[in-house]
Amino acid sequence: MKIGILNECFLNEKHLSRLKALGEVVIFENTKSEDEAIKRLKGVDIAIIDGFICPPTAKVLEGTDKLKLIVLPHTGYFMIDMEAAKKKAIKVANAPGFSKQAVAELVIGLMFAVNRKIPLMDRDMRKNPFDSDPSNVEQQNRYWGFDIKGKAMGVLGLGRIGSTVATLALGLGMKVIANNRSPKTMEDVEMVSKEEVLKRADVISINVTSGSDTEKFISKKELDLMKPTAILINVDQSKQVDTEAIYQALKEKRIAGAGLDQVAGLTKDHPMLKLDNVVFTPHAGSSTNESFRENLPELVVSAIEQFIKGSPKNLVN
Repeated sequence: MKIGILNECFLNEKHLSRLKALGEVVIFENTKSEDEAIKRLKGVDIAIIDGFICPPTAKVLEGTDKLKLIVLPHTGYFMIDMEAAKKKAIKVANAPGFSKQAVAELVIGLMFAVNRKIPLMDRDMRKNPFDSDPSNVEQQNRYWGFDIKGKAMGVLGLGRIGSTVATLALGLGMKVIANNRSPKTMEDVEMVSKEEVLKRADVISINVTSGSDTEKFISKKELDLMKPTAILINVDQSKQVDTEAIYQALKEKRIAGAGLDQVAGLTKDHPMLKLDNVVFTPHAGSSTNESFRENLPELVVSAIEQFIKGSPKNLVN
C-alpha cells in the first residue's frame, strides 16, 4: 500500500506514524500543477490532496494508474471532477465538521462585534482616545446595541455547524428558531419555515450546505423579510448572499447590521467597505489550533485507516 501526501495538511508525527504503519508513505512539497500531480500519483494507492491548491481535475484523475482513494484535508469537495473519479473507480473522502466549533464560535463573535459595534468603537478610539459621554446623545446612538439574552437566534441549516451555533446561542440565554431543508429536530430549538426564521429572528446565521442550489440563498426578497433591528451573519460560502442586495439593505438600514466571513465580488473600492454596520473577516472561521492541528489530521488519517479496513467513512461518492 502506497500513500502519497501531495500537500501539507497539518499532519504531526503521531499521525504520520499511524500512516506509516499502513504502508509506504511518500511526502511531497506542495503540489500545484496538474502535471506535478500526475507524476507524483504514479503508483500511489491512496492520496491526500489539498483540492484548493491542486484540484483533482479530470486530467489528473485520468492520469492515475493505481489510485483508489483521495482524502481531502477540508470539507468542500466541489473542486473534484466526480464524473472522472467515478470512471476511474476512485473514492473521495473529505473532513466534515473538523472546524465546526471554531466556525460556530466565529458566528457568536461576529454577532457581538456587530451588535455592540466593537470594531467601530476600536477605530474611533484609535483616532482619538476618549471616554463615552452619557450626555452626548449622538455618540451614544453611534454605539447602540441590544442585550443578547432573551433574543431570538435564527439558524438556517441545522447541520454540524448550525447545531453548534444553536447550542452556543442557547448557552447565552437566547431563544433558538431554525430551519433545515430536510426534517430535523433538536432539543430546545423550534423548527419553523425559512420565512419564519427571517421574520422573527434578531440574529440570523446562515449555515446551509454550499452548492449551486444555495447561491443567492439570501437575496433582496429574504432581506426584506427581516426586522430592521436584525443582524445577518454569514460564515458560509460568499455566493450564498447576494452582494448587491446586502449592500443596499445595510446602506439603507433596512437591517441593523451584518457579519460576513466572505463576500462575493468584494474589491478594495467596494462601497460596502465604508459602511459602519458591517464587520468583515477573511474566510477565517476555521482558523484555530484545534481545527487544524488536532481535528483535521485525525479525520484524514482515520479515513485512510477505515478505508483499508474495509469500512470507509466520510466518503462523498
